[in-house]
Amino acid sequence: MTHDTTSHLVSLLTHPDGTERRQAALRLGASGDPEAAAAIVARLDAEADSCVREDLTWATVQLIDAALPDVVAMLGSDEPDARRTGAHVLSKVGNPDHFEMLAPLVADAHADVAIKAYRAVANTGRPEAVAALATRLGDGDALQRDALTAAFVRCGEASVPVLIDALSDPDAGVRAHAAETLGDLGETAASAADALAARAGDPDVTVRVAATSALGQLGEASAAHLSRLSASADATIAAIASRFTR
Repeated sequence: MTHDTTSHLVSLLTHPDGTERRQAALRLGASGDPEAAAAIVARLDAEADSCVREDLTWATVQLIDAALPDVVAMLGSDEPDARRTGAHVLSKVGNPDHFEMLAPLVADAHADVAIKAYRAVANTGRPEAVAALATRLGDGDALQRDALTAAFVRCGEASVPVLIDALSDPDAGVRAHAAETLGDLGETAASAADALAARAGDPDVTVRVAATSALGQLGEASAAHLSRLSASADATIAAIASRFTR
């Protein structure tokens, strides 16, 4: 692609017609021209149309070697939208080398930023990711907790020991979230069966319910525990366990 063509497409990134902006972003990303990277990232930071933003994100990922300094600058921005966008881009890249720059955003006070950071950190594939994610167990609303659970599931079996440890956390919200996440991991979390069975007797009813429900998703590893719990004096736990033993 010639310099003149790149310049023309860059000029179209601010065209009033969103379709023109989308086509320009896609062509620039496909071009592999590093000279376009700064303009693409700058437009990504300003673009309001969600469809155009996704095409700009794709283009940024295609040119990530050249775009990385500008994307990293977004991660450190005072603006939550910029931090979220930077994390979103790097979640698509999935480079283990990006873990250190993404990990601080897991603790971001803005839920939208943290949610993007959960996925981005998980996608780096680094073993340290699960410990970083565990610091947010029990935090936020249902949407934020679900996003964190999904990130643990992306990490797979590496998540299980950290989540088993979290079942003993002093905070009942953390214990319940850890139990729910182990359930979502399914048979991958079979080694958590004993720890979850112990939490079925937790002083907190939310934890008891989460732990028993999680046991029902672990497969054969939890069969004996569920059989025992189906005769529990706690009617709620007995009913949940019985549902999985029929």
